[in-house]
Formats: sequence, C-alpha cells, structure tokens
Amino acid sequence: MPMMRSHPFAVALTLLALTGCTSQRQTLLERTSSYVVYDMPARQVMKAAEAVLSERGYALLPSTDPLFLHTPWKIAGNHDVFTHWSRVYVEGRKRPDGRLIVRAYHMAANMPARTQMLPVPEKTTMVAPEEQQNIMPAVLLSAEPVLVRSARPDLRRDLELEWAIMERLDPDFAERVKTQVDIYLAQSSSKRPGDVLE
Repeated sequence: MPMMRSHPFAVALTLLALTGCTSQRQTLLERTSSYVVYDMPARQVMKAAEAVLSERGYALLPSTDPLFLHTPWKIAGNHDVFTHWSRVYVEGRKRPDGRLIVRAYHMAANMPARTQMLPVPEKTTMVAPEEQQNIMPAVLLSAEPVLVRSARPDLRRDLELEWAIMERLDPDFAERVKTQVDIYLAQSSSKRPGDVLE
C-alpha cells in the first residue's frame, strides 16, 4: 500500500471510547483520518487536496510553498439579506522520516446585509438601474473582505476535509475504516441496549 498508517483504528477508537465522545459514524471516520501519515510523494497528496477543494467550489491563491494551499473567500447567500463567507487552508507537514501529514483549516464568517463592498463581474454595461437584470451569481469569489465586528470570523480544524483528502488518495483504506467503524458501532450498541444511536 502507498500509505503508512500509525495504527489509526486502535488510536482513534480507543481515544473516542476513553473521552466519552459521541459514537456517531462521521465523527469516528474524521477522527481516524486525523491520525493518518502518508508515505507517498508530497506533490501527489497536495494535488489530491487541490482536487477536493476544486470540487467544493474553491479557487486557489498563489503560494510560494508547495505544501501550503489557501483559497480566496467564497461567498454564498443573498447579498441583500445575509451572506456566508468561507475560506480554506491546507498544510502538508513533513515528518523527520520523510512522510507527510495533512492539516486542514476552515475559516468562516457570516455577514448581515450589504455591509461589505462586493466584487462585481468584469464586464458590465452602462444601463439604467431599472433596466439592469439580477444576474449576480449565488456564489462569488472575493479577495479580502473588510469584515464587520459582528461577523466574528471563526477558524477551526476541518477534519471532514482531511477525511475527504484521505478518501481520494486511498479509497480502499477508507472503505476498510468505514467497515471497522460500523463494527465498532454495532458492538457498542449491543453492549448498551438502552442507548440510541443518532
């Protein structure tokens, strides 16, 4: 296999059992992927990350570091009422043994009404406002917004994105993880008959 694993099943499942975390399937999958160490070319791993970001509608900003990806802000929503701004950072970190770990982070902010200068299409025609059609797309890409204080941007680790990158790089391993998680959940459920899995 092209990828080395540092006992992801045992580490993640034991950690979750000891800390009393919820036994939801997605939480287990994402936590497992956070322990994966890649034994493959760093370029291959970062290309997979680029592909996942592209599928999610993110463009990439230029970077001088081949192990660092970052996106411009993606804006979704109705600009007259409320918009959601989000951007993503993906970092590859080389270990002393040459293998690679991936860390993804998601920054998000919610903006009320038209509190921000918005990007406009490059080609515009000079027409009266009443003749202008509502042609703005639902999702736009912007450089740096001037976020209002109430927006309170939030930066968090994006384990779901890390799982998606791992699943793209090694779908067979991802399927085995899913099988093991399902077995674990079934065994946990049978030991606690009064609990209900969400």
